Amino acid sequence: MARQTERHPLISEAPGTQRTVIFHRYGAGTPGKKAYIQAALHADETPAMAAAHHLLQKLEDADKKGLIKGEIVVVPYANPIGLDQFSSDVLLGRLHTGGEGNFNRSWYDLTEMTKDRLQGRLGKDAAENVDIIRSAMQEAINEVVPVSEFDSLRKLLVGEAAKADFVFDLHCDDDSLPYLYISSLNWPDCQDFAADFGSYAVMMAENSGGNSFDEVYTRPWAELGRLYPDHPIPQATMSMTVELRGRPDVSDEIGAKDATALFNFLVRRGLVEGSAPPLPKALCDATGTNACEIITSPGAGFVTYCLELGSVVKKGQQIATLIDPTAEDPTEARTPICAGTDGIFFTAKQHKAVKPGMVVAKVAGTVALKDGLLLED
Repeated sequence: MARQTERHPLISEAPGTQRTVIFHRYGAGTPGKKAYIQAALHADETPAMAAAHHLLQKLEDADKKGLIKGEIVVVPYANPIGLDQFSSDVLLGRLHTGGEGNFNRSWYDLTEMTKDRLQGRLGKDAAENVDIIRSAMQEAINEVVPVSEFDSLRKLLVGEAAKADFVFDLHCDDDSLPYLYISSLNWPDCQDFAADFGSYAVMMAENSGGNSFDEVYTRPWAELGRLYPDHPIPQATMSMTVELRGRPDVSDEIGAKDATALFNFLVRRGLVEGSAPPLPKALCDATGTNACEIITSPGAGFVTYCLELGSVVKKGQQIATLIDPTAEDPTEARTPICAGTDGIFFTAKQHKAVKPGMVVAKVAGTVALKDGLLLED
């Protein structure tokens, strides 16, 4: 079954211009499971595009051999708006420069959009209820009327991903080891991918706040289950944000390695025929996203680090130093930056110049530290 490549135009916001998004679809119409994999919703996170590129090479080979047994949609770049946001040769793809904020925040609330449509439609069969809910989700999405280019991008991506059993949103951090954000509803079901991917941290929450893309597809099943307790509603979608190290970590070798982990997952779930290799030993267990300490700079200057990424730290242990080049007394220019929890130091800052409140490190701990919005913006 040949690959289908689709070009989806977005709303044009300037005369003579129109951006498009490409979907590569394998196994179109195949009964069974469906996977949706998108790269670089934060458009400056190039490792995601490298992983998608190498995954497509593997899927091309599998498709030619007739090994595709489910439907697999790969979006090699999910955000052409952000890809066009260069300033002085620097790509600024995390925030919408037109004022619509973080590209990975404020996505649809499919529970709210769907719940009233399910009145009188659900039954006693869990599998049938999944189909009914997915149909209701599509009805709601189809009724959205985009009024901006970004609105049309939201509708396009959610409309496709909401049909999938498995959703992978590929990202990266600044300077980082590989890690995952997942729903607590999907653990330990995704433990095999975490091990194969070599994740140094797996952070889970049912609702981390901010309506990030991956949670659009996991939250409704539990939330609708609580709204309709007399009807069996399983956790029908596994979705995760995959953080592919740091922005500079782009190479054919790394991209191929990450693509192999994704491909092995597709094999293990039966979307590609074959046998996956034995799983490596997991590097970590899952912990709550609310136990991840996001450490910010206490002032302006530049930072140096005294520990390597992957170091196990104790509360109060120094991770970095803030150096103030404007200090009148140079002997007082250094301020230690310390961990506030026990855990794994897994993210640092690539560019060392900082201002007050800028994120300089993350530590994946095990003790809850906060409530509400659990992610940095």
